[in-house]
Amino acid sequence: MEHLFLDTDILIDFLGDRKPFSKFSAQLFIKGQKKKYKLYTSGNSITTAYYILCKSLSERTVRELIPTLLKHVELIPINEKVLLEAVQSDFKDFEDAVQHASALTENRIKCIVTRNLRDYKKSKLTVLSPEEMLKIS
Repeated sequence: MEHLFLDTDILIDFLGDRKPFSKFSAQLFIKGQKKKYKLYTSGNSITTAYYILCKSLSERTVRELIPTLLKHVELIPINEKVLLEAVQSDFKDFEDAVQHASALTENRIKCIVTRNLRDYKKSKLTVLSPEEMLKIS
């Protein structure tokens, strides 16, 4: 089983059915259900996804989607250590630094899945788009 950290954009694509990207994010979740992948994200991703999705979907709909999402991902908490590591990192974007530092707290995670590959140039982990991840596994 591969352990994957899902960036916020992947969650938004999946929950918001953002075409054409939702096709690939849905496949990641299907493979997660089939135990081919173990999916992780940060608590920060959930709140950010909620905020962004409420701009295109009703708040009620988004509130109904979140519990379903939480059944398919393991949440990595953001704590003081994660925030300090993010602040001290070479990442330009603080949110991406927090995501990266969160992923590093789980030793089994070897890959961050995101559509924003350029944001993770400084990553210590492999960074792949959903399409790339699906092709290699």
